[in-house]
Amino acid sequence: MAFPRFYEYVGAFHLHSQFSDGSLSIPEIASIAKEVGLDFLMFTDHNTLAPKFQGFEGWYDRVLVLIGCELNDEDDRNHYLAFRLNQEIPKRIAGKAERYVQWVKKMGGFGIIAHPAEKRNFSEAYPPYPWTAWEVDGFDGIEIWNQMSEWLEGITYRNVFWRIFHPLRSIRFPVWETLERWDYFNRTRRVVGVGGIDVHAFPVKLLGFISLEIYPYKVQFKSLRLHVLTRGPWFQKGKPVPFFRAEAMVFEALQSARVYIVNYSIGEGRGFRFWAEGNARSFFMGERIPFRGNAFRFCAEAPLSGDIRLLCNGKVIAQRKGKTIQYTAKDPGVYRIEIFRKKRGWIYSNPIVLYDEA
Repeated sequence: MAFPRFYEYVGAFHLHSQFSDGSLSIPEIASIAKEVGLDFLMFTDHNTLAPKFQGFEGWYDRVLVLIGCELNDEDDRNHYLAFRLNQEIPKRIAGKAERYVQWVKKMGGFGIIAHPAEKRNFSEAYPPYPWTAWEVDGFDGIEIWNQMSEWLEGITYRNVFWRIFHPLRSIRFPVWETLERWDYFNRTRRVVGVGGIDVHAFPVKLLGFISLEIYPYKVQFKSLRLHVLTRGPWFQKGKPVPFFRAEAMVFEALQSARVYIVNYSIGEGRGFRFWAEGNARSFFMGERIPFRGNAFRFCAEAPLSGDIRLLCNGKVIAQRKGKTIQYTAKDPGVYRIEIFRKKRGWIYSNPIVLYDEA
């Protein structure tokens, strides 16, 4: 199979810095990212684009830093991760999900619904922040897996210390309710799915005197990572391309849903591919194809062996253990790949959609 020429970059999505409730500066966080081998970071400090306007967006050696913000309504719900904005959100827009989703779209921005199905109730200090404004249209994507939400939602008084000292072992699966909604929206339009770490590195005290960070940046960078497949390289002759070019390539990949999520606590994910063959050509992850009754062969390859599952409209239609899977389908639907290792979610693709033109 001859793939289109894509360049693969691996990064972390949904980060907080000292500009809101994170514990380190953006340069410090970028330095840690370089140390662990990340290619890019996407910051979303709460209700502010100050780091962008103060010049913190750009290249940090070989790490690309992109800056957006995390918006919320007047009830501190309906969190929305907004990028590609050139001005702070006006006060008349803030506070209502419908207003800021539409405003981001109008301004040419890119917006993703954050942790839509949060249900945590361990502590009143950390309440859930679900998305309830599903009647609002215009969002570009959904954060289908939020690592910090999963960690907090699984905490009980019995396991709190175990989860604090073994944080990566708590990463298991995205919320089924979120995946179901994501599949539903993709039936009629492209909605990219991303995985976010929601990192803050909270400083806390245990038993009143033991000081530690909840999920340090370096640890959380080894959890969920976002892989983007761009049409061009970020480096030429060893030097980074201008920031605006690299930024455009990232968002072209996101808008095309040419991205996938990897749980790095159970394996390296670089090199995964998902495509379909039909109508005498090949189609790549993220594409939407008009269905005219022809059969399509869906194929996936992974860098490590796992339990590979092909889903159509949220239901498993083919399953195989190994590094590859192939399946011929004859029906329209939202097709995507989930791969499990060690009984935990490892890789989640974006879909290829066969849509009925009728």
